[in-house]
Amino acid sequence: MILMNMRQLTIFLEVCHHMSITKTARSLYLSQPAISKAIKELETEIDTPLFDRINGKIYLNEEGKLFRLKAKELLKDFEELKNFKCTYEDSTPIRVGVSLTIALKTLPLAIKSFKKKYPETPIQLYAENVEQIQKRLLNGDIDIAFTEDFEQNQLFYLEALSTYKMICVGSANSQWQQKSYLKKGELVNQSFLLRERGSTLRDTFDAFVNKEKLTIQPLLESVNTEILINATKHNLGLTILPAPLAQEDLANHELIEITIEDFNAYSTNYIVTLHGKKKSTKLKNLISCFKEFE
Repeated sequence: MILMNMRQLTIFLEVCHHMSITKTARSLYLSQPAISKAIKELETEIDTPLFDRINGKIYLNEEGKLFRLKAKELLKDFEELKNFKCTYEDSTPIRVGVSLTIALKTLPLAIKSFKKKYPETPIQLYAENVEQIQKRLLNGDIDIAFTEDFEQNQLFYLEALSTYKMICVGSANSQWQQKSYLKKGELVNQSFLLRERGSTLRDTFDAFVNKEKLTIQPLLESVNTEILINATKHNLGLTILPAPLAQEDLANHELIEITIEDFNAYSTNYIVTLHGKKKSTKLKNLISCFKEFE
């Protein structure tokens, strides 16, 4: 069985251009019998004559004209596939998962920097907690994640990005101006404004109070750190934050740091991909952008 191939289509289109077997053979550096054979095999394969042969000359018939249009489209698509990297790289989206903490501090600056280098590249962003990001990675919904305290296992490749200290803060316009230290036993008498379970901030703080055999029911629980900060500024209670997120409000004297006895916690942020995933040049540039602003 002879199967239609790109060589036959290329020869066919060249014949259509010259309307001469001799000129086509000369332009493709092939013999005339090779050209004639390729055309005959192509017509046999599709069971349709493409040329009328009259008095030693060839003329493209109606079927041939339609086939020529289709062949041009196919060869164009084939060339695009051969040059897929150059043709489609800019239009291939990068899907990124970002923990809420990094989303607040670093994400806008990193993405702005990346878009200067790759303005045509679509980006899909998901700002979620660690558990949700892990699920997206496993499901293939995202290509890379920038997140804190990710549990390492054989499915993921982790690269350290940065480290944050976790601190407790309260409103600067409150009693904490006079007392900025809490003993562990005093925690149960305070109102806490905390992130949801499954977030690093919440899980770290819960681990600390559980170790001390304390029970704390937060006054406010939210996936939105900005809501917690705003509620803290209005003196609804205390919250736990990564130090970088509190810096500006501490400097502006809207928040004050509260030292908790024996609470000395840090959060490590990671660049996470599925193990074995090859990092493209664009992905490496995206990582550089996040490193620059972390």
